[in-house]
This record gives sequence, C-alpha cells and structure tokens, in this order.
Amino acid sequence: MTGLSTLLVILVVVALIPVVVFGGFLLFCIWMYCPVIRRIFEERPMFMPLKLTPEDVGEAASFKTGDGLTLQGSYFKARTDSRVGVLVYCHEFLSDRWSYAPYLDHLRDRGFDVFSFDFRGHGESASEPGYDPLQYASDREVDDLQSALAYLRTRPDRDLSGYGLFGVSRGGGTALLVAADEPDVWGVVTDGAFATRGTMTAYIVRWAEIFVRVKWFLKLVPRFIFAILGDVARAGTEQQRGCNYPSIERAVSRLTPRPWLQIHGQRDVYIGVDIAREFFSWAGEPKEQWLVADAKHNRCRETAPEEYSLRLAEFVDLNAPRRPLIDAEDEPAATDFRKFSAVEGRIVGGGLMTNVASPVTG
Repeated sequence: MTGLSTLLVILVVVALIPVVVFGGFLLFCIWMYCPVIRRIFEERPMFMPLKLTPEDVGEAASFKTGDGLTLQGSYFKARTDSRVGVLVYCHEFLSDRWSYAPYLDHLRDRGFDVFSFDFRGHGESASEPGYDPLQYASDREVDDLQSALAYLRTRPDRDLSGYGLFGVSRGGGTALLVAADEPDVWGVVTDGAFATRGTMTAYIVRWAEIFVRVKWFLKLVPRFIFAILGDVARAGTEQQRGCNYPSIERAVSRLTPRPWLQIHGQRDVYIGVDIAREFFSWAGEPKEQWLVADAKHNRCRETAPEEYSLRLAEFVDLNAPRRPLIDAEDEPAATDFRKFSAVEGRIVGGGLMTNVASPVTG
C-alpha cells in the first residue's frame, strides 16, 4: 500500500513538472515582454485622416451619450421623393463626420438618408475628461454609436425598418461591435476594419524576432502564448485608461443573420490581408469579402472608385428594407464623379467624389 502511494506521488509530481515549467515560462514572458507590448499598443501611428470642408452641412443634430456627453451630428436627407433606408456613418480615428461624403453621399441619390456624427473627442463633439482615445475601438465608441442609434429612434422621421451601418477602420470595428447587439441593424459595411485582439497577436508574432533572437525557439512557441501576452498587456492598458476594448471577433461571430460586407486593401501594410482574412473567418453567413488589389489602408475607395460605388450600392440595395427606384448598374454616381480640390478640401462638382486622399488612417 505504501509503495502504491509513493508511486502515485511520483506520478503526480512528474505530471506537474510540465505545468510548473509552462507556468514559469508564461510568467517570465509576461514580466519581460508585456510592458513592451503595452507601450507599443498605446503608441499612436502618424495618422493623416480624411478631412473635408462641407458645403452641404445637412440638418444639425445633437444627442447625449450614456455617460452624459453631448455629441454632434448631421442628418442628410435622400434626394429622392421616397426613402429607401437610413445609413449611419462611423468615421475613422482622428477624422470627423464630414468625411462621410466621398463614401455615402452618392447613395442619397438612390433614396438613402445618411446620419453622420463625431465620436467623442473628435470634431465638434465633447471630450471625456481623462479619456484619451486610441486607434482601437473601446466601450466609449460603442456607447457613442449606441447613443446615435437611440437618437435616431426618437426622431419624428425615424425608420421603423432599422438602420445600416458603414464604418471606416476604427469606425468599422465599432459598427460591428454595436450591430451584434442591435436588432434593428439590417446590415454592416466596413472599410479597413480590424479586430483588436487578432491584430495585436499578429503584430506580437511579427515583432517577437526583434526581442527574441533565437528563431528556432520562437517556432516552438504556440500562437496562443502570444495571444495571452496581448490579453495581459491590453488588460493593463484598460486598467490604466479606465476603459475596455471589447472583442470584435466575438461580436462578428454573433452578426448572423445581419449581412456584412468587408472591404480591405490587399496592400494594407498596417492591417495585412492575413489579419483581415482571419478576422473575416469569425463571421457566419451572410457575408461578403472584397479585397481590393493595389489598395493600401483605407485607400480602397480611391483605388477603385467606380467598383467601390457599384459594390456599395448593390449591397445596400439588396439588404435595405425597401428597394431603390433605380438599379445599381444605372446609377449615375458610378461614372459621374465629383471633382475635388485637394488643397481646399471642397466639393466643386456633381456625382461621386474620387481622388480624395486619406493616407495612413485609423
């Protein structure tokens, strides 16, 4: 009996050795590398967001967020006799609501109202004391978009059929986070959107060789270790900044039956195609992915303006609660582009705007 007990103890100790070694290795990595990961995660790239000087300022609107901030927006009516649906524009990091025009203004000719607003700390909206936004979607941006939808539901001209969401980069991630929990969202289009966790993990794997010179050892490290390091680093940032960066992957996995059109540049060096494809794989049907050849981050519209216009029109036509009065193939905006002065940032013609530069964006 004593011999059996001794054998069991030995077996338990032997079984615990890998657990202890793994735990020690993980704690060492957290202590050694998480401060570096946090520093990089909180660093802002040199963004040059799309900025426009509006000629059509729409109907001014203001609304309160869940935590009491006042945000500013503009409501743009469709240019048709009847309305097909309502689209909500979510701008990129460091941009503002006026950047909606080159993306969605042409859809007003197809019967869509467009609502665009400034996220907190952007444009004319109020800033939250102590909150410093980053290029990643946090619970604050989620609150902003949820509050925008709540405002739209209180308007006399509210659309009982719901709303379509369009978001660029961080605005796209925010749109996906909100769409998963809002039953009256009928579709989502994103351009350059990315998931915080997946993007962090991909970058940690890419940067690992800079800090760990033994390449053969890195090949033995499972990918989930890098993901854990990212989670720990992000949790430290959340605690310090007093916010939360929700899982966009989980939100995307709950999108069904809402359709999602993912637009992404094949030459995006910030959010690589591999990151975009993995992100897209989280979603169920219906979904559609358009990888734009030769397009960099947030440059898809500029790279393929005619096809961009057509694909966007086809998506909203198919999924909006009411059908448009014209077919996407007959849309004048697909060929009659607005001329744009890059110096003054002002619309000077009719049709769809093109060649509006939005270099490195978030």
